[in-house]
Amino acid sequence: MRCLFCKKDSSSTKSVEHIIPESLGNKTLILPLGYVCDKCNNYFAREVEKPFLERLDMQLLRFQEAVPNKKNRIPIIQGLFNGEYPVKMQRDIVNGEIINGVQIPEALFKRIANNEFENMTITMPAFIDDTIIKSSRVVSRFLAKIALESLAMRLESIENSLDEIIDDKQFDPIRDHARLGTIKDWSCSIRRIYNIERQWKDVVGGVSQMIHESDFLLTNYDEASAVACNEVQSEMYFVIALWGMEFAINMGGPYIEGYEKWLKEHGNVSPLHYGKNKDFISKQ
Repeated sequence: MRCLFCKKDSSSTKSVEHIIPESLGNKTLILPLGYVCDKCNNYFAREVEKPFLERLDMQLLRFQEAVPNKKNRIPIIQGLFNGEYPVKMQRDIVNGEIINGVQIPEALFKRIANNEFENMTITMPAFIDDTIIKSSRVVSRFLAKIALESLAMRLESIENSLDEIIDDKQFDPIRDHARLGTIKDWSCSIRRIYNIERQWKDVVGGVSQMIHESDFLLTNYDEASAVACNEVQSEMYFVIALWGMEFAINMGGPYIEGYEKWLKEHGNVSPLHYGKNKDFISKQ
């Protein structure tokens, strides 16, 4: 067996690869052992996932939604007491319940205990529906890693599919971008497609929140050229939504115009809620 990314032997791999980090609520999307070698697994955790998760907006999202990491820790967020004094806001999960707390400096705590403040308020930044992450190398490398792993998982049941993805040179650019950040500006489409707190009903009437959903979009991008060459020319996009924020990345190169064109031609509906996915979304 070979690693999906470095293409080296991975038969002695001991760690499994979470396609979406556990720190974003993923407990089920896990690649079979050996799909990603230990060296690449550790590298991605340190150099690709960590920079993304340490963005302030992602820390705010995880704090707000109380999403712990694998050590059951939720990010601590900086707040202000009475708009002036720094304090730290924390959330802990104890016996399945969310416990909110505030870390107050000792000097400030003494002043509060001495009733020096007539009014007491604490303010902190928040992740809201208008918070839209901007495309960047950190974001695109994170998406590139998830995209290639998701493709491997989608084709897992097909014999020799892993070797075909590894040997297919058309995936080398996104593979190298995930591993090395080779392209500075690998453009991604980022937008909100539903409210962060939207509730979804299942077929038996239960209510839940959508943490993540993803799929692939294959789209014709140059119909005139396709006709002239007597062949179908297409682009493959990986599309994922995290708490209603949709990200899309081109699997073949650092271009997003084909995806933007597809959106315009389809009324800006998300591919996650179109075509074969339409029946699913209509039941929610």
